[in-house]
Amino acid sequence: MQLVLASASPRRHELLSWLGVPFTVIVTDAEESDDPAPAEVVTALPSCPLPLREHPTLRAWRKAHAVWSQDQAPVVLGADTTVVLDGDVLGKPDNATHAQAMLARLAGRTHTVYTGICVYNAPPHAVGGEASAATVPPLQLHLEASNVTLAPLDVNTIAAYVRTGEPLDKAGAYGIQGLGGQLVRQVEGSYTAVVGLPLPATWHMLSAAGVTGMEDPTAAYRNWLHHQGKEPLPCPPTLP
Repeated sequence: MQLVLASASPRRHELLSWLGVPFTVIVTDAEESDDPAPAEVVTALPSCPLPLREHPTLRAWRKAHAVWSQDQAPVVLGADTTVVLDGDVLGKPDNATHAQAMLARLAGRTHTVYTGICVYNAPPHAVGGEASAATVPPLQLHLEASNVTLAPLDVNTIAAYVRTGEPLDKAGAYGIQGLGGQLVRQVEGSYTAVVGLPLPATWHMLSAAGVTGMEDPTAAYRNWLHHQGKEPLPCPPTLP
């Protein structure tokens, strides 16, 4: 069964590869669209304390739908991740100064990382030879929320991390899978959701869509950590 990942994120590419199934990548800019989503999709979205336009699952749906409507594959996976503190969405910093301010705000506090997933598991119905945008096929929508606590950080620690360049293309100005993982004290919920693709939820959704032969998601998580030269966070025990 052909699987397409509708995401440009190299972190999602890497995590999905550890499930052991072949896939191709097709990237669009659909998540930035303001076009109204079908009512059936909006109604089915998981509850999320963010404006509809910022809903990670809706943005994941936009990515997956844009690829699915091209009739490229029977299974399409889309995902989108949002970092939220005090109700504010923390996107990628504009520059080093902005990254430092963002990290100073996160330091010593707990924030929430939301990752939305959408899986299309049926080919589109064509009208006049083209996919109908109004047709909503069988699909699955999911939202994963993980609470992340950063250690207290002094100005020098923040500045040194920002100088590495890693925060500049990361939502929230840190990458838990990279050097930014050293700043993280605790993760409550799915660790891989913070990276960008919750492996257990992805495994279950792809299985429901008919994808077979995948590795156990917990084993995939531990193998990925080992490849990164890391150990699971010890307290509390971190979930995949």
